[in-house]
Amino acid sequence: MSVKKVFAAVVLALSVTAVTAAAFAAVSEEETAVVVGNESLSPKEVVEVLQSSSGGNAMMVGLMLTQATLAERAEMVKQMADAMLFAEGARLDGLERREDVAFRLKWQRVQLLLEAYLQEISQKWDLSEKAMKKYYSTHKDEFMQAAGAHIRHILTSSEKDATDAILDIFRDKDFAKTAEKFSRDTNSAARGGDLGWVDNGLLPEALDKEVQKARENSLVGPVKSDMGWHVLEVLERRPARQLTFEEAKNEIVQRMQMSYIARELDDLRKRIKVDINDKALENLGGIPAAAPAEKQEQTPAENYERPEETGAAEK
Repeated sequence: MSVKKVFAAVVLALSVTAVTAAAFAAVSEEETAVVVGNESLSPKEVVEVLQSSSGGNAMMVGLMLTQATLAERAEMVKQMADAMLFAEGARLDGLERREDVAFRLKWQRVQLLLEAYLQEISQKWDLSEKAMKKYYSTHKDEFMQAAGAHIRHILTSSEKDATDAILDIFRDKDFAKTAEKFSRDTNSAARGGDLGWVDNGLLPEALDKEVQKARENSLVGPVKSDMGWHVLEVLERRPARQLTFEEAKNEIVQRMQMSYIARELDDLRKRIKVDINDKALENLGGIPAAAPAEKQEQTPAENYERPEETGAAEK
């Protein structure tokens, strides 16, 4: 049986078989499954490679291994050995020192360590239901659904085109078809011009003003903006309202996670020196730096209060 057939058999067996962790028998930490030059893989690492190549599906790998003969397992590892041979060849040729390769190795290492560090510290975070409810109760005013309108629109290059679109709607009584025919906004045109729910104040001022005073199910336009000329229709309106805890839950988790990350960054900055060389950045990539922008407000992440400062996390 080929390795491909073994994988196919595994997929078919998924619905009827379960494999426990006991399927992976313990082996000596010093034992190696394959050695290629200066590199080697232990049996545990071979299993991890198989899991990685199967999208992290441990059950699938376990089922595959229960059906694979020793010769078939050796064939799997031979494919890993071939990859290791290429890597060893690259090392012998000094390719790990080539500028582009060295950079990718460096940044992949940074990303892997970042992921591992966040996984490690996140185990200490209090994201329990109780902690989230405390956070919600002390930040209720931040979890509001803004007043808004369900809008569809048509964007054209000229006032004449916008007027023609309005006449087309009056004639055919079909906004969606007219949007597909006239609108330069191809994303919304594919949805019949539907923009979904838009909070008051998010549209350009001229459009927002017209939308807020428009009657439902009536056309507005032509209205000019920096993007062009618009024809709009307000389908529904909603008032501002308080989001329930369940509705705000995902946002609460994100805010609490951001606050824990911000605290960790503060602690790391106190322990580890960070030196940014502004001089080296003045002509980055051969592109001069832009003129200084006006001072921005703090980002949402910087504004988040830490859970322990608001009573959201239990000591």
